[in-house]
Amino acid sequence: MSIVLGVNHQFIFTRGMTDPVIHTETLKEAAAYPEIDALDCWTWPEARRAKEESRILKDSGKWINYNIGDRPGDEPCFPGSPDPARRERAYDILMREFDHAMDCGARKIILGSGPDVPEDRETAKRHFAEILVRVGKNVPRDVTVAVEPTDRDVDKHFLLGPAKETADFLHDVQAMGLPNAGMLLDMCHIPIMHETLESAVKNAGDTIRHIHLGNCIIKDPLNPFYGDKHVAWGAEGSEYGEKETAIFAGLLKNAGYLDCEHATVTFEMRRAGNLDAKQSLQFFIDIWNRALAAI
Repeated sequence: MSIVLGVNHQFIFTRGMTDPVIHTETLKEAAAYPEIDALDCWTWPEARRAKEESRILKDSGKWINYNIGDRPGDEPCFPGSPDPARRERAYDILMREFDHAMDCGARKIILGSGPDVPEDRETAKRHFAEILVRVGKNVPRDVTVAVEPTDRDVDKHFLLGPAKETADFLHDVQAMGLPNAGMLLDMCHIPIMHETLESAVKNAGDTIRHIHLGNCIIKDPLNPFYGDKHVAWGAEGSEYGEKETAIFAGLLKNAGYLDCEHATVTFEMRRAGNLDAKQSLQFFIDIWNRALAAI
């Protein structure tokens, strides 16, 4: 197996999501962790700070998976919008974020599909595909553009949800001229998409290009961490622990993903219990290593 193991910076250091100074300080800390070879992260949108953070990431020697999302001060990115002006603003946002990704040497660029348009989902998917191809053509073919499906009716209410529908969408995008497009399959998102680990891996098929290891709470809507909040494995009332992680690892192995070149796998969870960031990372690594050993 050729697994490139990483951690998502923003969830293990949640205070950095809203504080630029903490964002930079903790990005530097995570970039120095010897236990991992990759970082899922993003750079702060202010130009000077983005340049500093890009330098930190380049100097780290880590494999960078750049996560695109809504940034402080931005309107939500809506590439499938019925409004042409809103779609062009989404294009501008994505171009800016793709530029940041390339500045820090990203090898994989990850983005969501934006808000759902349930009254005309097929047209919205066509609009998103057109923008994705326009933006994606600006990156080298050896850089993966990975779309991340999530829920339509629990938390995020995004356009792309079910794994099979997302895989079909990505096959269309590849045929439209973006062969380096693929899927990020997030373990946290599988239950809130109303799928099982087995169905999600099967339905994603040959489009899997990146994996997020995670967990969620879906049984209790009153829980403050209900939905797409990326709680740690084994959190009270959550879906996944060590047993399910071993099952997921086995499914990914059987599907051939873990034997792919540069099979990136990232822990995308908040800290576990009262553990600090470094202790939580080790907690995740230990569970993952036991899962691999059980295959």
